[in-house]
Amino acid sequence: MSQPFSTVDRRQVLQGIGAATLAAAAPRALRAQNRSDVVVIGAGLSGLAAALILQEAGLNVRVIEGRQRVGGRVLSYRSLPGSPEAGGTSFGPGYARLVDAARTHGVGLVNLGPVLRYYGQRELFLDGEHVPASAWADHPRNPFPAAARETLPWRFMGGFLAQNNPLKTTDAWVDPAHADLDVSLFDFLKSRGLSDEIINLTYNVEPTHGSSAHDVSALMMLFVTSFIGAQRALAVPGQAPFLTAEGGNQAIPEAMAAALSNEVELGRSVEAIRSEDDQAEVHCTDGQVYKADRVVCTVPCSVLRRIKLDPILTGPQARAVQTLDSQIINQAHMVAKSPFWEKDGIDPNIFSDGLVCSLVAEHKAKDPAEVSSLTAWIRGHDAALLDQMPTDQAKAAIIADIERMRPAAKGQLEIVEYKSWYRDPFSSGDWAVWQPGQVSTLAAQLAAPNGRIHFCGEHTAISNRGMEGAMESGERAAFEVLSAA
Repeated sequence: MSQPFSTVDRRQVLQGIGAATLAAAAPRALRAQNRSDVVVIGAGLSGLAAALILQEAGLNVRVIEGRQRVGGRVLSYRSLPGSPEAGGTSFGPGYARLVDAARTHGVGLVNLGPVLRYYGQRELFLDGEHVPASAWADHPRNPFPAAARETLPWRFMGGFLAQNNPLKTTDAWVDPAHADLDVSLFDFLKSRGLSDEIINLTYNVEPTHGSSAHDVSALMMLFVTSFIGAQRALAVPGQAPFLTAEGGNQAIPEAMAAALSNEVELGRSVEAIRSEDDQAEVHCTDGQVYKADRVVCTVPCSVLRRIKLDPILTGPQARAVQTLDSQIINQAHMVAKSPFWEKDGIDPNIFSDGLVCSLVAEHKAKDPAEVSSLTAWIRGHDAALLDQMPTDQAKAAIIADIERMRPAAKGQLEIVEYKSWYRDPFSSGDWAVWQPGQVSTLAAQLAAPNGRIHFCGEHTAISNRGMEGAMESGERAAFEVLSAA
């Protein structure tokens, strides 16, 4: 299997394909205006990465996007100080493709090292009551064995998974040799000796994937753990451990889009994709039809299953598209009228078993110590509950929950931006969540081409997660297209 974080020299690959192959792609001068060599569906990182590689190879590429912006699930809120992120919060130096894209397209990078210490401390709230760190070891809700009783809940699971992770490389999670680990995270943790109480407090209260440890595959979580470990191993002392883009991470896909010869066409919602013997067609809800030799589709499965594909998908690939879901997660980005944390004398950051499982003070002002905004995270079943409410009611519930825990915050919070990724019709959730049994039976077929249709997106990445996974997948899809030309 490939080594983790191996990089590919695009120019060497393109040269290796051969000028004759590229020249044979098609006589572009004879084509109609809406005909291209390749149509890319989606102007997120994966689609833009694929488009730029294909453009560099000499192909005529058209990128269409359903939203009225580029970036996909990378979204920076520039209405707030420091442009906090609703998707793609930060990245490490090991995100080689993403860092290269930023540098290639002139996007400045910001070292987050000076502010990391402000994110490390969190205040624990259980049943709405504050539990000081000094009282945690003897607290009646503490489920840990004697040797770990001083461990705060949010610091436990990552370390435990790292210590019990048999995967040696970041791509090993799709190796059939590890199919026995394609069970629920709950079953995996129970088999390693954890109690229901520990699992509930250290995962279910703040689930990163799924709504609980029951509905995410242990293989997925071990992959995530391997990726985090590989990123840490790539960190160089004295250099930035985490980065963000100047003006918000959305600046990276925006700069990539600006480098395209053909401007990204926004507001193009796709309803059908057809692959024929000699061409492919993309049909949009507004009646626009795009024709091309090849299509690159970046749409996540939670949305792709609403798009008509011809020919239809079959077998494991069809089951994957119909069943692979995206993470339900909501965020409320707020400003504080006054620093209420100074009034109640505790850190603004929160870990809670309430509706708002996490409240994070952002430090994106010129002075690293200044709180520029606050982000409330709502995950799992609580996020699904909010998605059933009108937006104003959901916002009121979030503020009420914070005020219940922190009376000093009463009347001091204003939600400037609210994001439900599930309600976003072009993502229907955030990152992909592989359920128990899905990895070993479906992952290998998910990204297989369907005639002239090629698939990418972070859900198809093998060795990387998040933004780097999206870039990896776009690179792979582009090379598929070039090899098939």
